[in-house]
Amino acid sequence: MSQFQGATPTWVVGMDEAGYGPNLGPFVMAGVTAKWKGEGDWVEAFKTLSRSAKKKQDSKPLVDDSKKAYAKEGLEGLEKTVASFFNTKETIGAWLNEKSVFGITDLAQESWFKPEENTFLPGIDSDSLHSINSLNFAEAGFESFDCRFFILPSLAFNEVVEKEDNKGAVLSKGMINIFKHFESNFSQNDSIYGYVDKHGGKNNYSATLQNILNKGLILAGQEGLSESNYKSLGADQNWNFKILPKADVNYPMVGLASMLAKWMRERLMKQFNIYWSEQVPGIIPTAGYPGDAPRFYELIKEKAAALGLSKEKVWRSR
Repeated sequence: MSQFQGATPTWVVGMDEAGYGPNLGPFVMAGVTAKWKGEGDWVEAFKTLSRSAKKKQDSKPLVDDSKKAYAKEGLEGLEKTVASFFNTKETIGAWLNEKSVFGITDLAQESWFKPEENTFLPGIDSDSLHSINSLNFAEAGFESFDCRFFILPSLAFNEVVEKEDNKGAVLSKGMINIFKHFESNFSQNDSIYGYVDKHGGKNNYSATLQNILNKGLILAGQEGLSESNYKSLGADQNWNFKILPKADVNYPMVGLASMLAKWMRERLMKQFNIYWSEQVPGIIPTAGYPGDAPRFYELIKEKAAALGLSKEKVWRSR
């Protein structure tokens, strides 16, 4: 399913999230897409031009499971990868206004959010990285790299979960919104292959994927623990989906989405921690995960209340 042949352009889409488990800070899902005009297997072509976290650092962009990438090269490593693949804006707010499919209005209401902050940290030569990488990938058959973000701060996250009485609803909502917003990139009869990391133990995605189509049906193929795959019938484009565990390791477009989501989550958490360190001097920053989040919330809750921030505006219910 990774090899594409045919007269019409084929698009590859990868999708992953960062921040699903924490109690504090925003949930971020990212989708990336590129047109594949090369020959043979796009996965092998992509891997030839990039490197995994196991490889020695060199000029090739790092594309891997974001946790491995972040552990090895930190925020700078994520930044270099994002700069290499995407034509960004000067500020993080301007780029999110262009690329966020949901949540930018909610994010703008967060006291800690600083949209005027530069997209990349000092020392990242984004123009050079993007120019070199774009040329290398274009020569191999990849064109038109693009991305979208789906971001839910705590209150919006809680509202989605409460409405559906299901935490997994945020994953489904993000996947639907990102795929639908990519439609503007596609022409009629294009073939689209979407790769997504599994949503926990869920195996059945037909009903969720049906919401992506303007017309036609989603037909299920294999559905199980190892993989769930689907194709469309009677839609404007030829959609194919593969949803599986460790997709970010096996399919580098998912790895790229994982790193993009992780990068955005880390940048937003940096802003979150700076804001609360100004409100509660001396507080130790948090990553927002259950092991540390209660400690952090206990220290900020009095100040949060004084600022008019109810618990549901700061703390995720699930």
